[in-house]
Amino acid sequence: MKLLRFSRETVLLSGILALAFILRLWGVEFGLPHLYHADEPIVVNHALAFGTGDLNPYFFKVPPLVSYLLFICYGIYYVAGLGAGLFHSVRDFEQLFYFDPSSFYLIARLVFGVFLGSFSVYVLFRLVKCFGEVRTALWASFFLAANFLHVRDSHYIYADIPLLLVLLLGFFVIFRLSENPSSWKWHLLAGGMIGLATAAKYNGVFLAIPYLWICFRCVPWKRWLVFWLPAAVTAGAVFIMLNPYSVLDHPFFIKELTEQSSSNSGGFPWFHHLTYSLAGALGGPMLVVALLGAFRALFSRNARSQAFALFVVSYYAVLCRFGQPYDRYVLPLIPFMLILAAEVLGWLKARSSLLFWILIPFAVLPSIIKTVHWDRLMSMPDVRTVAKKWVEINIPAGSHLALDGTFYMPRLSFSPQQLEVKKLLAGERLQSKAKMRRVDALLSNPYQPFYELNFLTNDPEQSVFLFAEPLVPFDLEVLKQRGIQYVLLIDALRPAKDPFFQALQANADRVATFSPYRDTRDLTIHDPQTMTGGPFLWEDILPRERGGYPISIYRIRS
Repeated sequence: MKLLRFSRETVLLSGILALAFILRLWGVEFGLPHLYHADEPIVVNHALAFGTGDLNPYFFKVPPLVSYLLFICYGIYYVAGLGAGLFHSVRDFEQLFYFDPSSFYLIARLVFGVFLGSFSVYVLFRLVKCFGEVRTALWASFFLAANFLHVRDSHYIYADIPLLLVLLLGFFVIFRLSENPSSWKWHLLAGGMIGLATAAKYNGVFLAIPYLWICFRCVPWKRWLVFWLPAAVTAGAVFIMLNPYSVLDHPFFIKELTEQSSSNSGGFPWFHHLTYSLAGALGGPMLVVALLGAFRALFSRNARSQAFALFVVSYYAVLCRFGQPYDRYVLPLIPFMLILAAEVLGWLKARSSLLFWILIPFAVLPSIIKTVHWDRLMSMPDVRTVAKKWVEINIPAGSHLALDGTFYMPRLSFSPQQLEVKKLLAGERLQSKAKMRRVDALLSNPYQPFYELNFLTNDPEQSVFLFAEPLVPFDLEVLKQRGIQYVLLIDALRPAKDPFFQALQANADRVATFSPYRDTRDLTIHDPQTMTGGPFLWEDILPRERGGYPISIYRIRS
């Protein structure tokens, strides 16, 4: 019997892909059935809302493509569930989501995070191998497989990981064009990929930069316009096809884009993303190597390496001028910086194998160790889950609670009286039928214990989501007048001389504290940027034993 034989390349790539999959799968169920990522419900709720037959997302701050694709996944889940007897009607399917959305979020995280994130590692390998060296491709794919930011965001449901995959595929098409610069097919395909990337997330439009650069390097200038116009038309057509309500609901689409643009005002130092986001995502040694690779590529004669470097530089410049300060915004840069790092390390290895092997552990180990620590944290119960269990055991049902109006509070249940009010409000505000049905479902089977929940805010007149009200001011006298007995607060978010915080300490007893750190006395916040999901900086990850912010519970004295 003839034994199967695998090449060294196949064995190494298989190991890299296995590593990528394991690191992204570990901890993927974090928080469930509760939702501890601020952006995930946007994608999931819209996907389920399409089941009503109305495909207008009524939300364009993020393109709806991922929600459309997730809607298809949920359709498959529904049909499979019917066949397996998991549910017997659409109502059963809907009720399952209202009372335990775990399966819905796991499906989305597995498909759009774990699978697409792992597949991106393979696509990066194929991209570099087809237009470079196998060794460089293996190192680059290994770097991405173990990259902290890519692993972290592969645990989430959002447009970032799908966008990154489309960008890699787009570079594949654009580099094919460099081999066939007069081919209409590759210009049209490049335009289509630019449209697809923009439909995944608006910053995907930056894929136009490497396309224009390859045209500049490879296409005679007299033919630029001849190819650019059809490519631009194709890009626009693909975008509209995948986001049809950008035309069908054009005024609202423009309004949403304008509001989103106004929030992306920059206003932070040019080195912020370099010293915070990229340093945290890559680690210091890998960042230095990647920057050397970008500098080397810019002054090389290799048009493809230059395309990577120009994409990185231009995206970074626009991000600093018009973007936001959060770490996840640099994710589209990560695979291309790692490719540039692999190229410069390959150049170094050809000249000094000893120095190469000395540098590799310093470049790779920080990200691997950080990733393993983060995955371990995500596999532990979040501090919000721990606090919720304590509240439900120690605070009588029906008590009046005031919660710090942030995303970092335990997910407690509203009383039936409050749900009745929400039902009336939803009708008065002409809100979606899905919200009405959710309230009806919660009323039909109220979870015990429940509480009279109020949400602290500096602006009680602001407009908020239906399930983030009623609002109360940071005023202890108002809380007493409304009969509020307990306050759940993140102390570290309140200034030490804050009048409300001082009044609370003088007139209330702290009955419990919940710290995510191994040192349970530590109630500080180690990262100046607000977390969307899990922690980011190494100095915030290392002292932790779980996710979330420190929570204190105060009982107001009567």
